[in-house]
Amino acid sequence: MAFRWEEQRRYFREARRARYFARVAGKAADVIIAMSLWHIPGAAGAFAALFYILMCDGFPGRRSVGKWLTGLQVVRVDREPMDLQSSFLRNLTVASPFFLYLVPFVGPFLAFTVGLVVLLIETYLGFYDSDGRRAGDTFAETLVVESGQAADDVPVSD
Repeated sequence: MAFRWEEQRRYFREARRARYFARVAGKAADVIIAMSLWHIPGAAGAFAALFYILMCDGFPGRRSVGKWLTGLQVVRVDREPMDLQSSFLRNLTVASPFFLYLVPFVGPFLAFTVGLVVLLIETYLGFYDSDGRRAGDTFAETLVVESGQAADDVPVSD
């Protein structure tokens, strides 16, 4: 996976990376939406929340509600359009606490503990990685840029 990113790094060098606060605000909005969906009665709520958090970046328009609100968009480093498979891989780390919550008896404890660890790791990587990529971006070979640059001809410079 790192090999393809190394090939494309020059191409994306001029792209304006998403501001860190905007990324956090966008992901927080998506998690709030998923938590709201979780409250739908029965298994439908859990399914809806998991589906949203895993697939939100692959929806039509190629960005989630949180990305739309913050003016960001996810692009694949191979310059192909964002799809559901890439969205699934990208958001699997964020969805892991939602999955763990479903485990009987210890689920809430596991969700809280793993969720805290995931939050710390993703925050560290997103903030300190030279390319601003969190673990999910590395798995799915994606990059978050400002929306004006995320058209088919990424990057658009000033």
